[in-house]
Amino acid sequence: MYDITLFTPQDMAKCSLVLRHLGRNTASMEATSQKIVNYIYRHFCDSQTGENTCGLVRLFKTHPYGELEDSLQQSARRLMKGNSPAADMKCWTLLAAAGTQAQWNSRHTAAENTAIPLVSTKLVAQMPAISEIIRQFGLDIPTFLGIERERFLQLEPVVLNIFHVSEAKGSPFIPEQNSLVIPYQVKSVLGFGGLMQSGSVFAVVMFLKVKIPHSTAEMFKDLALSVKTALSMPDKPSVFDYSENPTSFITNNNIYETQLLEYHVATLMQLLDLSEQEMLRQATRFQQTIDNLQRELTEHKNKEQALKVSQSSFTGILNIPKNGIVRVEENKGIQRFNQGEEQI
Repeated sequence: MYDITLFTPQDMAKCSLVLRHLGRNTASMEATSQKIVNYIYRHFCDSQTGENTCGLVRLFKTHPYGELEDSLQQSARRLMKGNSPAADMKCWTLLAAAGTQAQWNSRHTAAENTAIPLVSTKLVAQMPAISEIIRQFGLDIPTFLGIERERFLQLEPVVLNIFHVSEAKGSPFIPEQNSLVIPYQVKSVLGFGGLMQSGSVFAVVMFLKVKIPHSTAEMFKDLALSVKTALSMPDKPSVFDYSENPTSFITNNNIYETQLLEYHVATLMQLLDLSEQEMLRQATRFQQTIDNLQRELTEHKNKEQALKVSQSSFTGILNIPKNGIVRVEENKGIQRFNQGEEQI
């Protein structure tokens, strides 16, 4: 169990390890996605009450319209008023969901629109939630849509990022205000994801019943690589559950096996890079803490020394025997006097 309000680097490492292995022994990317959202929904809880911290968890992926299964194609056509999109047009596709309500635990019933056609850069720019995810991921819309293939190939190994809305209520980036945010008291929204070798963008989105700062959200950037690894294990024709058995596909395709091994090597290198970056961040924070403590200690010693000098001067003046010195405060009379005053 992880309390997101107390989330630590150790929690991140444990969660990352589990998520990275959820792609094993699954027949499709959809099945892996469901495992991922189920794990996040069930294991992020309030440490005091045990209540689920997430009201809803969703996993999205961009996917070509022509490769969607029938119900998702129907969803896309509804939004296009019956017109059929081009086969290679990307759609913002819901792969899995888990949440408080029973209907939220299946991609077929978790949302009204399960495949949103990304018709053009102009129309995508007018979609506040999706365009903000693109912006916070550090992408531009043409790259997101796969239009600029060369730029995509350059960015794919390094783009793993977060999407964070600290205050969900009233946010233009969370359109489901009346159906989700207000009735289920969603305080913050946190997403993490990035680019996949297949040319897709993925994002896990958590609708949280607690408010979290950006510093906590930043830690989830490291989980993006684990989710990417898990999703990419079956990243082949078997994206949806209806697809053919992936085991026979691997066995009969030596080229795919080589590509899979190459991908895992590249992923391990990314994981190593992220681990080293996290170690450097932790070392920097530790050094900053030491520097702050040393600075505070020096300031304390300087103040202590100045106080001693001040007290010494005051005591010297106060104890001049031939002069009378009296301390008087308004409405409180005499507070202190020296030996000279006593003699007088």
